[in-house]
Amino acid sequence: MPLFFEAAAAGGVPIIKALREAFVANHIRSMHGIINGTSNYILTRMTQAKLGFEEALKEAQAAGYAEADPTLDINGWDAAHKAIILASLAYGFWVNAADIHVEGIQNVTAADIEFAEKLGYKIKLLAVIKSDESCTENCPVEVRVHPTLVPESHVLASVNGVFNAIAVHGDVVGETLFYGRGAGQDATASAVISDLAEAAVALEIPRPNFGFVPHGLYGKCKPICEVITPYYLRLSVVDRPGVLALITGILSEERIGISSVIQPEAHEEEIVPLVLMLHTASQAQMDSAVSKIGALECVKRPPQVLRVETFS
Repeated sequence: MPLFFEAAAAGGVPIIKALREAFVANHIRSMHGIINGTSNYILTRMTQAKLGFEEALKEAQAAGYAEADPTLDINGWDAAHKAIILASLAYGFWVNAADIHVEGIQNVTAADIEFAEKLGYKIKLLAVIKSDESCTENCPVEVRVHPTLVPESHVLASVNGVFNAIAVHGDVVGETLFYGRGAGQDATASAVISDLAEAAVALEIPRPNFGFVPHGLYGKCKPICEVITPYYLRLSVVDRPGVLALITGILSEERIGISSVIQPEAHEEEIVPLVLMLHTASQAQMDSAVSKIGALECVKRPPQVLRVETFS
């Protein structure tokens, strides 16, 4: 008996049908998705109206875009549940929720939004689903959800408000983009009616299930400690000579390169923000470096670490 669930991910955006049918000739190289409208609305308002997180959340609740208990939206797990569905359809194996890395947007600050803009990025809650193109069998798949610095030149950076978008790269079709309302009664009704119509046809003309089936190319998630990305690191440090040298020394020990540094002049009580854009590193390298940096006497608040997506 076929199962129809188009509204389960990205609302009225027909991504389920595309993965099950339209992309059947492809191996999916990657999917990058903004698939939680509540978080996207909050980050959009923080960017455009310069609101703090709590203020933007209250506005989203007042507008009906966030529930009274918005936990699953802001902690990333609503998007993660949808990412599990998309990854399982794309790669032919059931992705265990315990194996994916999930971070929410509740720790993203107005300062992070401002620094990201200065550096040419927008912060989005991004679901990243990606395979290793060089692997031919038993390939691990990256499945992760977290706040991400997205280059302003990329189309996903311009997806605002409650809209969803999923960029899909197939080995045959190349780059494709799906965009639309990810929630709301009309978008959901559109998807449900599509499923009802297809179910009616299936009653008249029964057919076997379709789309992707389990195969030997993929079968497990890549551990987050092995995932390699560039990083954004924001620190609150004492304004005195030698601090930057201490921090860069630790990064050098962990073999993490620095691409740029921002240290604004304006400060309060001699505590200043220090923002570093870092070259690619593994999660294990970053965890080790951040642990050492956070223990320095000159670092006065917990470090803020966000990933950067290059879409390469």
